[in-house]
Amino acid sequence: MGGALEAARRALRGGRRDASGRPAKNRDPLPLSWGRGGFAPEYLSFCKQKIATFAGSAYNAEAQAKKPGNNITMQTLPMHNRDEYGYPLHPDSRRKLRATLVQTSKRILLGAIYLLLALLGCGLSAKRLWRRPAPLSTRTFHPRRILVIRLDLIGDLVMSLPVVRTLKRTYPDAQIDLLATPGSASILAGADPDLREVITYDPNIWRRPTALLRPRNWREARALRQRLRANHYDLAVSVFGPWAAILAVLSGAPRRVGYGAEGYPGFMTDSAPGRHWQPGEHLHEIDYDLLLASMAGATIQPEDRSLRLYVSTQAQQEIEALLLQEGFRPDRPLIACHVTSNNGQSKRWPIPYWSTLIDRLIQEDDANIVLTGAPVDLSIIKAVLDRVQARSSSPINMAGKTSLAQLAALLQRTNLLITGDSGPMHIAAAVGTALIAIHGPTDPAHSGPISPQATVLRSDIWCSPCYHAQGPADCRFFTTQCMKNITPDQVLRVARQKVPLEAHE
Repeated sequence: MGGALEAARRALRGGRRDASGRPAKNRDPLPLSWGRGGFAPEYLSFCKQKIATFAGSAYNAEAQAKKPGNNITMQTLPMHNRDEYGYPLHPDSRRKLRATLVQTSKRILLGAIYLLLALLGCGLSAKRLWRRPAPLSTRTFHPRRILVIRLDLIGDLVMSLPVVRTLKRTYPDAQIDLLATPGSASILAGADPDLREVITYDPNIWRRPTALLRPRNWREARALRQRLRANHYDLAVSVFGPWAAILAVLSGAPRRVGYGAEGYPGFMTDSAPGRHWQPGEHLHEIDYDLLLASMAGATIQPEDRSLRLYVSTQAQQEIEALLLQEGFRPDRPLIACHVTSNNGQSKRWPIPYWSTLIDRLIQEDDANIVLTGAPVDLSIIKAVLDRVQARSSSPINMAGKTSLAQLAALLQRTNLLITGDSGPMHIAAAVGTALIAIHGPTDPAHSGPISPQATVLRSDIWCSPCYHAQGPADCRFFTTQCMKNITPDQVLRVARQKVPLEAHE
């Protein structure tokens, strides 16, 4: 019986394991030998090694969970349906039934849409039967206009920027536009020299069936189609997801590169095999994206895996003024704490842990603490601040007070960011800021920070990582033990290694 349970646990964990249940040490990423543009030999060698996609040490926090000296005060949260750690409570039968009905209805609707668009894709494929397009190559393909499409969260958009940079190096005479959601696009307000224009569109307006009855939605879609067609793109790169595939077709680009399995049959003229995050694969998001650049004719180099985000001088000046207005002390280190998460509450470190860490950073190390977030994060941030007992100085709460461009400038200004798996984590990596990334349900091998100044902390318990991009990253056991095992003492120890704090100068 015990052996069967252990086998089940290993199956849930995913990947090969050794006798102790830990990940097998000889597990390599998939060979990256395919691609129309090809990969430089250095890049192939680089990717075939067992490389940590995050820099620095990864602590095994499980054994430290109840270490003396990590006293954490628990209180009742003033938030509905959450436990003392700030995580969602186990749903009652009515909520579970409602969630099941919603998911079932969604699957039926998406299945019907898939069938309809698959028929359209068959028509598109039929036009190419007698004239198969030649592989994209700098010898035969000379695009004037390129469209890169990534309709996703902020961190995913930042991780897609190496595609833009690589395509611009490959086709220096081409003008490249980026299509993104309005909520993410403003992170690119720093005038990226590789981009001609950032176009915005929000496909989430179609989430409800009643959206089909709203004339405004159809007018917006028609206006976008006309705008894209007027640009006469030669190439469209659908980085991720079915909506990107649809808009690649609507753009009118004669060559369309993307993962065919993520869209609809026949939509891509140059379809990459597989899809993002297939079971058993251990490629990082950036590697998946760069494979598409290779399909588009680029030769990938090891340095293409780096992130780079441009921050405007105006945003830097605005943030400096805001910090001084909030009581920032320029002579002390500035540490940013992003205490919230998107797309799943289990990606967030426990609320009382954050309060304990902030208290110690202020009281023991005399650090400036700034909290980041959006207006929707204010309830979580308030719960953290209500537990902070330090009176020598107060944390600076910048949640809801900055634009995305200003957030990038703020993270560039800080000495250290402490966060869970979040968009600000990738922004900090892209602007060259040291960071500590606390991971639980998500796998840093897939989506961890790409930076030589990043340290990932995670607890390697049997069920972690459990997130497979099929929904929000919430603990199916409603314990989120993987995040609770990482203590404030461990995070503080790493923070003191990265920043010259008062107690250790």
